Amino acid sequence: MSEVPDEYDPEEAEPRWRDHWQETDVYSYDDDPERPDYVIDTPPPYPTGNLHIGHGLQWTYIDFSARYHRLQGYDVLFPQGWDCHGLPTEVKVEENHDIHRTEVPRDEFREMCVEHT
Repeated sequence: MSEVPDEYDPEEAEPRWRDHWQETDVYSYDDDPERPDYVIDTPPPYPTGNLHIGHGLQWTYIDFSARYHRLQGYDVLFPQGWDCHGLPTEVKVEENHDIHRTEVPRDEFREMCVEHT
């Protein structure tokens, strides 16, 4: 077992672990019949309002669970969900104001979307 350093050096540790995980293909899903499955059906990220710590915290719980089960030998399927939640709002704002989103400053367009929702 290697010795644990007194202080964490992210510039050294992060690339080393990323490379190790890439080399060992740790995030792949093998559908190995010898290993139990652990599947997380992630909802698409849907932050409402201004971003705050809670938006990241809810993903931390799911990520922790996937990593824990991976360490326990499970074959983990942890796809990231994406969706178009904001797109219908943007389209409706463009229609209502007879504009294209690129014709107004981003902050102004965002405010229009917030007002619409």
